[in-house]
Amino acid sequence: MILRRVIKHFRNQEWTAIFLDFLIVVVGVFVGLQVQEWANEQGRRQLETNYTQRLHDEVTELQKTRAPMLEVRELWLSGLLASTQLLFNQDDREMTQAECTSIAHSFFVSNPTDDIAALIELQGSGQLSLFRNKRVSKALQSFLLTRARARDSRPGIVEIIGNLLGKHPHVLEVVKPTFQTLSKQGTLTQERAIYRCDLAAMRVDQLFLNDFQTNQQNYGFHMRDNVRVSNSLTELHHVLDEVLALTHEEPAQ
Repeated sequence: MILRRVIKHFRNQEWTAIFLDFLIVVVGVFVGLQVQEWANEQGRRQLETNYTQRLHDEVTELQKTRAPMLEVRELWLSGLLASTQLLFNQDDREMTQAECTSIAHSFFVSNPTDDIAALIELQGSGQLSLFRNKRVSKALQSFLLTRARARDSRPGIVEIIGNLLGKHPHVLEVVKPTFQTLSKQGTLTQERAIYRCDLAAMRVDQLFLNDFQTNQQNYGFHMRDNVRVSNSLTELHHVLDEVLALTHEEPAQ
């Protein structure tokens, strides 16, 4: 319709009318583009809000999932450090069952779960730059880098660390194995294994002491890496709380 009108004005050499028609077209296109851009921006902002909320919920759940395993691993590391004093004759007492268990489990260096579904989606779709808040972007990048370093270091630790139960059965043995029961609801319960450590024999077995020291040192590296991942998650959680204006009740003392 506008095209026919422009042709008519052109044939009649109505230059003012032609200019007005041209102006109407330009203004219409400009307004249309602005409306489209506004709609696109609103969509991006809604997507940002949705991902921010998802990240918060999934980070919170991930921290809860990681906590029990990390707590046990920290206890094992404490047991290994305390055992060091005993094995190298710097402490004159009997070895506790917790310390003996720590030695038996000193080759368990699988990283606690560290995946976040929303973050996987953001990476896959190339939308990590979605967030206007630079602190969110920085916290996400920091977590990804810290996690990558922990994942990269694990193969080296696995290669060096050894199963002391299998390598030194004459000084470390299973007295009672682990018993596991799976309910119909899928709940797994288990009774912990009991180990026996021959402290006197361990102290004079240089090969065992060498292997123990290797495990103790590398278990410390393993825990250091995962504590850094947990600290990075805590910082990310804190930033997301601020962006969403959320507060969490402190646990009762």
